[in-house]
Amino acid sequence: MSRLRALPMLVGLLGALLLAKPAPAAGFTGFGPMSVSETYGTAITFKVELPGGAPDHLDLLIDFGIEPDATFVAPVEVSGAEATYVWDASKQYLTPNTPISYRWRATNGAVVTESSAGSLRYADNRPGLDWHSAQMGDATVHWYGSSEARARRFGDLTGGAVTRAEKLLGHALDGPVDIFVYVTRDEFFGALGPGAREWTGAATFPGIRTVFMWLGGGPSDYLDRALVHEVTHVVFFDATRNDFHAPPLWLNEGFAVWSERQDAEAGAATVRSEARNGLLSFGAMTDAFPIGTRGSSLSYAEGATMVDRIIRTYGSSAMSGIAAAYRNGATDDEAIRAGTGVPAAQLYADYFRSFGAAEPKPVAAAPIGPSIVRTGESTGNGGQATTGPNGAPAEPAAAPGGLPLMGVAIGLFAVIAITALALYAMRRRRARAP
Repeated sequence: MSRLRALPMLVGLLGALLLAKPAPAAGFTGFGPMSVSETYGTAITFKVELPGGAPDHLDLLIDFGIEPDATFVAPVEVSGAEATYVWDASKQYLTPNTPISYRWRATNGAVVTESSAGSLRYADNRPGLDWHSAQMGDATVHWYGSSEARARRFGDLTGGAVTRAEKLLGHALDGPVDIFVYVTRDEFFGALGPGAREWTGAATFPGIRTVFMWLGGGPSDYLDRALVHEVTHVVFFDATRNDFHAPPLWLNEGFAVWSERQDAEAGAATVRSEARNGLLSFGAMTDAFPIGTRGSSLSYAEGATMVDRIIRTYGSSAMSGIAAAYRNGATDDEAIRAGTGVPAAQLYADYFRSFGAAEPKPVAAAPIGPSIVRTGESTGNGGQATTGPNGAPAEPAAAPGGLPLMGVAIGLFAVIAITALALYAMRRRRARAP
């Protein structure tokens, strides 16, 4: 074949290659197997396989808790045919037994695809914690080591505590309660996380229906009362839950303390002994209690004695009326009136009167005086600035001899300026001289 005859064939072949569509590259075709694993206090690792390749964008959506009110969204980089996201549990603390659900979300062009939901119950799997469990009525108790007998004791107590609280609050427990029994202090506080107070011996997280007990927290009778107290918090949480706000802390803690013995005799003794020194306003115990020993113990005592007064004065149905109002989103005043039939202000006034104490009043704010700024005057104090009303400097610091620093600075500037002008004039005269 001559070169001239072969040329058209080569040109045609080249044109066909140029017009041919490229083979489609591998791309996202869906989600493969998913997995999640945890090492308590270290990391939670989420993985997913992507058989067809990476999408344009990939997110991991994580929900924490039984009824999460928000979703954590984490962008994730794809490596080959899989993606991994690590939650740093050493910096982002999570309470043990927190339920976690998650989904992967891929965005490819205009198409958004979500995976099926995966789940994990975040476990305290530290070395040495060989957990065992038993379901006992409303409670699932968890223990390790030789603490089974004590854990089962807590399970038995839970049934009675729940029944009594349900009757008074008029609401059945929404689900079972998990009780974890810890043997050593380090293991217990390692579960509670960095925010735990050093005097804590038991703790409740009602949102995940979990109670943590420490066997070293006190003697046997104290632990029994503490278990009743903590479980009552879960029943109270269920009975008053609404989308707007939580009931005041004095009512929550007061009901839990009252439930320990079904009375408030110990709290009444505390309130009587403190009445002459002044009691705490219930409005001041809405969101938190004082940290100090007196303020904290008095807060619990006032809460318990108020609950006792409500039950004894307005009947056993008063607490259920209050709880039902909270479930419907009532304010504190509306809930108290719904259960007792009297305004909150009257309930508080009657309470303080019953102990012969003056009703706490708001502390008037101290008046703030006008700011005073003086210039050009000597302080007469050897150069040290003085402080006027409201902490503001009354006048500028003075230099030795009583001259204000600003005046000294202006004088120095004038001297330097005059000197510079004189030197400039002398140079110009010398330049003109023959």
